[in-house]
Amino acid sequence: MRHDLQLPLPQQAWAKSSLTAVLFALSTGSAFADPPLEAGVWINHTGQGAVEIRPCADTGSAARRLCGYIVWLKQPNNSKGQPLTDGYNPDPSKRGRTICGLPVLGSLERVSRGWDNGWVYDPEKGAQFDAAIVAGRQNLILTGYKGVKFFSKSFTWRRAPADLQRCDQPKEARATKASVKIAQPQAPLKVPRPVPAVRPSIE
Repeated sequence: MRHDLQLPLPQQAWAKSSLTAVLFALSTGSAFADPPLEAGVWINHTGQGAVEIRPCADTGSAARRLCGYIVWLKQPNNSKGQPLTDGYNPDPSKRGRTICGLPVLGSLERVSRGWDNGWVYDPEKGAQFDAAIVAGRQNLILTGYKGVKFFSKSFTWRRAPADLQRCDQPKEARATKASVKIAQPQAPLKVPRPVPAVRPSIE
C-alpha cells in the first residue's frame, strides 16, 4: 500500500480546518459552542435578589465551569443607606465585601443533566453548601446539599427580565440615571403692574 498519496483537496481542507478548530478550542479553553440554558440572570426564590450565571473564566479549565454573581438587589442598602455587606461570613476578612457582585455559585461542572459538584453560598447565613443546578427556558432549579443529596433542599429561580436594573454597573452610570428627573412645570411669571408716570410740576 502506498503512503505517499495526497488527500483530495476538499478532504485536505476539511481535515485542516477541523484540526485548527480543535487547537483553537484547546488553546482558548472555550467549552461552549452555544451558551447553556443555565447561563443568564435569574431572580432567586426570595424575589429579593438576582444572580448572573456565566462561565467562571474566559479561558482555561475554569471556562468549562459555571459561576454565579449577585447583580441585583431589591434592597441594596441597609437602614443607614449604606450598601449591604457580607457581614455573616465566617471569615472576618471578607465581611466588608458588598453583597452586590458577591460570588454565590461556583465550580459547577457539566453532568448528564444540568450542572453539579459546585458550591452555593448563602450570605444571609454565612454558610456554604454543595450545589447542583438544572434549567429550562424560564425556570432554574437550585439544589443545595451537604456531601450527599439524600438530605438536600431545592429552590426554584425564574429568569429575570431583560431590562433589570443591575446593581453592579459603574457608579457613574447609576448616578447619571438617578440624576435624571422629570422637569416640573413652573408657576407662570407674574407681570408687574405698570407704575403710572408722574409728570414733574411746572412752576
